[in-house]
Amino acid sequence: MRILVTGASGFIGKALCRELLARAHTVRAAVRETDSSAAAEVQQIPVPDIAAEFDRRALVGGVDAVVHLAAIAHRAASDSELRRVNIDAAVRLAEAAAGTVRRFVFLSSVKVHGEDSGAGAYSETEALRPEDSYGRSKLEAERALTELAARSAMELVLIRPPLVYGPGVKANFLRLLRWVDSGVPLPLAMVRNRRSLIYLGNLVDAIARCAEHPAAQGPYLVSDKEAVSTPELVSRIARALERPARLVPAPQALLRIAGMIAGRRDEIRRLTGNLAIDSSRARRLLAGRPPYALDEGLAETARWFRSTRN
Repeated sequence: MRILVTGASGFIGKALCRELLARAHTVRAAVRETDSSAAAEVQQIPVPDIAAEFDRRALVGGVDAVVHLAAIAHRAASDSELRRVNIDAAVRLAEAAAGTVRRFVFLSSVKVHGEDSGAGAYSETEALRPEDSYGRSKLEAERALTELAARSAMELVLIRPPLVYGPGVKANFLRLLRWVDSGVPLPLAMVRNRRSLIYLGNLVDAIARCAEHPAAQGPYLVSDKEAVSTPELVSRIARALERPARLVPAPQALLRIAGMIAGRRDEIRRLTGNLAIDSSRARRLLAGRPPYALDEGLAETARWFRSTRN
C-alpha cells in the first residue's frame, strides 16, 4: 500500500514509519522539517504547520490510506489552538482525501470515554464523556470525521489508545521513569487500581493493521494485553531499570490532598485512579494480538532511558 503518515517526525510517527516499511508499504511522511536520519525509502514532505492554509491535495494524492497522527497532546494549549490543530486540521485533511483515498485512520484517545473506568474496563460501546480539553477535542474530531466519511466512500478507522510508552517517551511516563530511577520513595504502596497502557511497538502494530485489514472500520480501543496497578507498574519499571522499588504506604485521600496543594491533582489521579481498557474487539476483528508483553516493552524503554543518562 501507499500510505501517508502525518506527525511522522514525532514519537509515534517515527516508529510507525519504520513499521510500515518493514511491512513493505510505500511511506509518504508529513514532517515539520526533513530528517537526515530517516530511512531513504521514506518520502518526506515538510509541513511546518499541519493546520495552516495550504493545498492538501499534494499530501494525499496517489495514496491508498492516510494515518493522521499530528496533534497537540502533551503541551499546554488554549481551546482555540486545540480546535485549530486537533479538529480543523484533521477535518481539512480528510476532506482533501475523501475523493481519492480509500481509508483514513485517525489516532484518537481513550480520553474520549473519560478519565476513570471504575471497577470495570472501557469498551467501544461505553459512553463518551471526555473530562478535559484534549479529550473533548479528540471526540469532536471523531464526530466530524464520522459525518464526513458517511457522505463519501472513504473508510474511517478511529484508534483510541491509553498512555503510550517506549523508547523516546516524554511527559508523564518519562517523569515516572525518573522518579523510579532516582530511588526517591513513592507513596503508592496502598494504591489498589487498574490501568491499561500500550507499548509503542504494540501501538504501531495496531495502527498498521488498521491501515491494512480489509474489515477495519469504526472505533478500536487498543492496549497491552495486561492491565496493572500503579504499584505493580512501579515495581516492574524498577526491575527493568535494575533499581529497588521503593514504595511506601500513604492513604489515597492524603495523596489527593497533596496533589491539590502541589497543583498536580490530575497527575495524582492518573497514578491512583482506574483506567482499564477492553481491547478484545481489536484483537478479534483485526486478527492480531499485541506482539510485545508489558515486561518486554518496559525492558526496551528502560534500555533507551539508561542510554540517555550517559
